[in-house]
Amino acid sequence: MRRKFAARSVATIVVVLIAAMTYPGAVLVSMLVRLTPPPTVSSPAPQGALPWLHVEHPQGAQPYIADDQGRMVLLHGAIPGGLIDFWSRGDPPIPDPAPYYPIDPAAYDGRCPDNSPAMPVPPLCEDDLASMAALGFNSLRLPISWSLLEPERGRFNQRYVDRVAQVVDWARALGIYVIIDMHQNAYSRYVGAPADGITSLRYYTGAPAWATFTDGFPSHAYGQREINPAVLEADTNFWYDRSGIQDEYIAAVAFLAKRFKDDSAVAGYSVFNEPLPGWNLPPGFEDLLLFPFYRRVIDAVTGVGDGLPCWSGFFMPAVCGYRDLGVGDQRHLFFLDTGLVREVTDFPTHLGLPVSSYPNLVIGLHPYTHGYTIDAL
Repeated sequence: MRRKFAARSVATIVVVLIAAMTYPGAVLVSMLVRLTPPPTVSSPAPQGALPWLHVEHPQGAQPYIADDQGRMVLLHGAIPGGLIDFWSRGDPPIPDPAPYYPIDPAAYDGRCPDNSPAMPVPPLCEDDLASMAALGFNSLRLPISWSLLEPERGRFNQRYVDRVAQVVDWARALGIYVIIDMHQNAYSRYVGAPADGITSLRYYTGAPAWATFTDGFPSHAYGQREINPAVLEADTNFWYDRSGIQDEYIAAVAFLAKRFKDDSAVAGYSVFNEPLPGWNLPPGFEDLLLFPFYRRVIDAVTGVGDGLPCWSGFFMPAVCGYRDLGVGDQRHLFFLDTGLVREVTDFPTHLGLPVSSYPNLVIGLHPYTHGYTIDAL
């Protein structure tokens, strides 16, 4: 009898654990999110040069981005790549070249570094933003690189953040909103030079070397960097929080949010550009890995606490939220991409489970099909 009871107890625990880590757990947390009222911001918004933006939720109608008077705001602008950590030399033998364009803001005071054929993009300078304003643009999606923000684990590059702030200052003076975009393409330039030489490393950007685990998989582009086995392995290790690298990413976003918490010229944050699933297949990738990751970032920055209390430092299942990192930013927008497979096919690859009770969420549309089926997050 005791053996039977013990066996059933073990089986029950196993079933509960599997359920918690898969769809039953994800659905449970999403139901709790749906029932949780949005947080109320009691303190008045800091006075800003630009009106604070938020997501308006009219009864029985589609949400929309609005200003402080409830008027719809259509953000339209450009995505300059001058702050991205592109590979800045020829492919090996140089294993870790420095950024091609300087990241010291002083290098852009009243002047602009020269363009170079060695780089796929020009530097970003004050005159560029003036040209955007003259064209009627009211927003700027500013891609930045985790590899420059946190070049060594746990050490954030204040000079790089000052460079981001310099661009925000230029934009504010011109009435342009900035969306700070945690950008990546094919995960990282540290996956290794593609053996076939088809796609240069200069088009791989994102994670620092210490957060890139390829486990010996070959870097071979097969004509498309997104199917490089080394890239897929590195992405998979990120989603499963190997060695706590996802925790470090969340800390990096929180570090940025602390700097710009009271700045209304920053519309918000694009949390992760064009997420690749790694070796994970949809819909499990988005429902069980990507969207719970977004929830954890939002928990950490806003303190809403939607997910369940969990450990950190290694794989966190879909039910897990994240601890409040003390930023307390409940005013900025969060722009959330669906997985890249969805963006290049417009094929439904997730169930559309609620992500967070935080109200200022925006779908980051990348409609490569020139059409996009709108979902509710």
